[in-house]
Amino acid sequence: RHRDASEAAAAAAAAARTPRIAPATAYALGVLHADQRHEVEAARFAFQQAWQMQAIGAN
Repeated sequence: RHRDASEAAAAAAAAARTPRIAPATAYALGVLHADQRHEVEAARFAFQQAWQMQAIGAN
């Protein structure tokens, strides 16, 4: 989940740097990039929670 979101965010950012891109397209890509970055953070948080629960269960 983390890797997919990270790769999607990178692809959106790269597409937004395309020369002569329409403003509406650049805006949409920016929104997509932000959404994917939020997904990256959510995946990191979920992993951290799972890791902590496993560590607590191991003790």
